[in-house]
Amino acid sequence: MKNGNGLRNGRSPILEIAHSDRCSRGSAQNEASDLSARRLQKFRAALAKLRQALSASERHSTIAQEKLRALAEANSHLRRKLMEVEREAANANHLANHDALTGLPNRRLLLDRLNQAVAQASRQKKRVALVFFDVDGFKAINDKLGHTNGDKLLQGVAQRLSACLRAADTACRYGGDEFIVLLPEVEGEQSAAIVEQKIRAQLAAPYLVDGTMITVTLSIGTAVYPVDARDHHDLIKLADAAMYSVKTDDSGAPSVQKSSYLARMSVD
Repeated sequence: MKNGNGLRNGRSPILEIAHSDRCSRGSAQNEASDLSARRLQKFRAALAKLRQALSASERHSTIAQEKLRALAEANSHLRRKLMEVEREAANANHLANHDALTGLPNRRLLLDRLNQAVAQASRQKKRVALVFFDVDGFKAINDKLGHTNGDKLLQGVAQRLSACLRAADTACRYGGDEFIVLLPEVEGEQSAAIVEQKIRAQLAAPYLVDGTMITVTLSIGTAVYPVDARDHHDLIKLADAAMYSVKTDDSGAPSVQKSSYLARMSVD
């Protein structure tokens, strides 16, 4: 309704427009403020979720690191255990295949290598020789000096024997004071004879045992595959027989630096 001055509600049109503009601006500002507030709430909610996710991730990371440390410790323990078992297995294998006193290969390892050498020689048409020897009068040495010193003498014999052989040869303590040397791929008796000479020369020097100088002599027998025997079992038997054939002279006394080759003994 207009008053007497033509004004609506006592306001001029200009004031009405200004008021309307202020209301519009205020409404727009309120809407913008509400939009900002809603956005701020969303950001805060998003930040809260991110913080929760980060906290959970850090917890999981800590747990994972602890598990990794535990796994690393377990792996380290297993590696140490594996190395220990491997050492024990290697030691057991060595003890199973070597003489406890001298450290030389024992009968088991000798038979295995001899079997392989004979098989290879058979394929390649070559020869294998066995040099079988023992220490003359060893029982008397044992009785006089005692078993401990007798063992020391055998250890000295083993050390010198190993030092005079090729890498391909095998020196074995066969039992007691008996030793066997396996010579794969020999040319014949002459090659074995050269090895005999080396063994004698190496073992001839006196041994100092418990303050006593001991000089030993050897009885040696040699057999050659396939001339003397057709397999490794017979080869050992015939080398042993060859050694004992020269062990004593006619009076029954120990021989001095004797050796014998089998005179082509046949094996039926």
